[in-house]
Amino acid sequence: MKKSIILVAMLASLSTLSAQNALVSGKFHKLLPNMRPSERVFISKPEDGDLLVLAEPLIDKDSKLFNTELAPADQNGIRYVGIFEEQYPVYMRKGEELTIDASEGRVVYSGKLSKENKVFADWYKLIAPIRDYGYSKGGYRLPPARFAALIDSLAGPVDDFVKNVRTGNSAFDMEVKYLLPYSYKFDLLMPFASGFGFSTKAAFPQYFHNWFKNERFSDAQLWALPFAYNYMQFFGFAKHIIYNAEQGMAGELLVSEISDKDLKANYILSAAEKGAVQDIISFLQKNRSFMTTDQQKAKLEILEARAKARVPGGDWIDFAYPDMDGKVRKLSDHLGKVVLIDVWATWCKPCLAEQPALEKLEKDFEGKDVVFISLSIDTDKAKWQEMVKSKNLGGLHLFSNNQGPIVQDYQLIGVPRFILFDKNGKTVNFDAPRPSDPKLKELIASKL
Repeated sequence: MKKSIILVAMLASLSTLSAQNALVSGKFHKLLPNMRPSERVFISKPEDGDLLVLAEPLIDKDSKLFNTELAPADQNGIRYVGIFEEQYPVYMRKGEELTIDASEGRVVYSGKLSKENKVFADWYKLIAPIRDYGYSKGGYRLPPARFAALIDSLAGPVDDFVKNVRTGNSAFDMEVKYLLPYSYKFDLLMPFASGFGFSTKAAFPQYFHNWFKNERFSDAQLWALPFAYNYMQFFGFAKHIIYNAEQGMAGELLVSEISDKDLKANYILSAAEKGAVQDIISFLQKNRSFMTTDQQKAKLEILEARAKARVPGGDWIDFAYPDMDGKVRKLSDHLGKVVLIDVWATWCKPCLAEQPALEKLEKDFEGKDVVFISLSIDTDKAKWQEMVKSKNLGGLHLFSNNQGPIVQDYQLIGVPRFILFDKNGKTVNFDAPRPSDPKLKELIASKL
């Protein structure tokens, strides 16, 4: 009897929890650049000119369906459901359910739609023909003349739609009236990022002639939009690379045209952080004077330090991680010695294949001023410890839990990775040869 009461109480608790949430489900047909279907969708919110991922619900392989619950913290505000640039806004309240069926730029919102989600549903119906050019597989092959005609035919309806947004939710209406015009212009830029274009500069619609001539990016509020960075980047690409046929990186060519000082600083920092410039160090040094707040200046220093750590002669960025016994070890503890960092994981077969050669290398330099640090990016500490013990792996082993400087500052996206520093903490090679390559032994010996 007591167990039954407990079970009922637990089920009631779960029911209450679920009732506080909102449910978003549906289908999302999206092919990745490798032409394989995406395995997940992303639930996000705007942050710093981009999107911050809140959840990554999986797409069921058989039904092709996804579903996710939005907690109270993500209700009564606009959140986004999508994959990469294809993002769809939703506005959910407690207990509401919404179904989304999206494919190649077109979307259907269904269920008992709130007034807010009805706005989004009607909006995407209105602009669906123009989105075919930027989001469908063959969009870049669609006729340019029709694209120009669509821009002319949609100008009035788009303006009228935005003016007539009246849901009774004043905060939502104000936000959406700002969001939708930029969202539409973003969709006009997307085709150029997908290979679409006009035969000559003169063939561009008048809309683009005027836009490219007059845009000064004077609106600091733009950075609050979820696609602000990509919007500016795609604009720079469309104008400078496609329209003007200039040589260079779109992100760098755009900087001088951004008139709002905060918008300019934020864009510069994001372009550097995302690696959208040719030489990060020179780009940051050239644009250092545009940083006006302490926060912007501090971020620039961090980005510059990260970039310098990757080039020969740059300073390492210190880190501290626990060893097998739980003692925290710093990289700087080994200043005065040559340091080889082996970034690896227990699940990485190429990493394990390098272990015999790494062990031999350690023996070859035994008694010399060389330190070998094997830094795991595993998140299962017990599994890491077991492998190090069972295989009797040599060197200093540290556990990162896939967090901290090795992820944030060194920004490694794959393993194995070997990084070599000299006795002064200067980078020798940020992507050094693997231990199985005799060149690594020669490189280490040259720094003793």
